[in-house]
Amino acid sequence: MKIGIEGFTFDSGHYTRGSSGKCLNLHGHTFRLDVEVEGEIDPKSGMVIDFTLLKKIINRVLEDYDHKIIVPKRDCDSINFSGPFKVDVKVIDYPEATTEYIALDIAKNLHKRLGVKVRVKLYEGVRSYVVAEYPGDR
Repeated sequence: MKIGIEGFTFDSGHYTRGSSGKCLNLHGHTFRLDVEVEGEIDPKSGMVIDFTLLKKIINRVLEDYDHKIIVPKRDCDSINFSGPFKVDVKVIDYPEATTEYIALDIAKNLHKRLGVKVRVKLYEGVRSYVVAEYPGDR
């Protein structure tokens, strides 16, 4: 059975080296996230997972991305930020900090906490999105 919660948001900055043009610049988005999990119904509770618990776990995972600059691990040693501002960096262990890899990283982190198959739909802005599953991306 699949259950889900839609409409989570977080704000992050990133850059995409594989892109030509503006997206190579450090820039930010309000990302929207929908989450779906797959599991068996627990006969005692009648639920796959309590929606309140699922919402708390998703929010905890998203705290690691919200108001952060997301960078790929391989770039950590070559990036310097300075100025009269606070810098919070979220390092992901993927070759780029694209929306595709951010979605996969979120799905993987949710799977680690929940132990069930996770599907996320991550919107970069209003109309552009990626779908990632962990384990096993489709």
